[in-house]
Amino acid sequence: MQDLPPVRTDDDARRPAAVVVSGPVGGGRQEPPGHSDKRHRHVSLWLSLVAAAAVGIGVAILGTALHGQLWDLAGTTLPLGAAAAVLLAGSAAVCIAVWARNVYLSPVVGGVAYLLVGLLAASEDQPLVLTDLSMEPLLPSAVAGSIWVFGLAVVTVLASMLSWWVLRPRRAGTPSAV
Repeated sequence: MQDLPPVRTDDDARRPAAVVVSGPVGGGRQEPPGHSDKRHRHVSLWLSLVAAAAVGIGVAILGTALHGQLWDLAGTTLPLGAAAAVLLAGSAAVCIAVWARNVYLSPVVGGVAYLLVGLLAASEDQPLVLTDLSMEPLLPSAVAGSIWVFGLAVVTVLASMLSWWVLRPRRAGTPSAV
């Protein structure tokens, strides 16, 4: 017959012993309630606005440089640079909003970028973004410019909605995705 291991019990021998941990394992210091730890610190509003504006300027410059990259595939010109520029703008807007934990910074990034791209497209001497789709023959760079300008407006709205969804308050009963 096999011997069973001894059962650990409390002092009064009525129920099995339970391990109770009164503090964090490893002896770490606990933050008082109401104080945020390093993972959840909040960024000041002015710093986050300056950062959002700087990211918007960077997105406008990098996206304008990127949108003109065209890919020729079997006689068809694909504006992959414009699609990449729109993706860059959307991801930067979501990232800055999540970084600062402020939904309103996503449209700030998109708005600053859109304003600067509009200024670059409206230049009378040498526009950096062509958006005239009525030209005959249709220039692939005009298609790419239109995708960049109008896609930037659409992706700003989508990035704002995604930022809201990610940063919305969770109810106590629902599990968090993060």
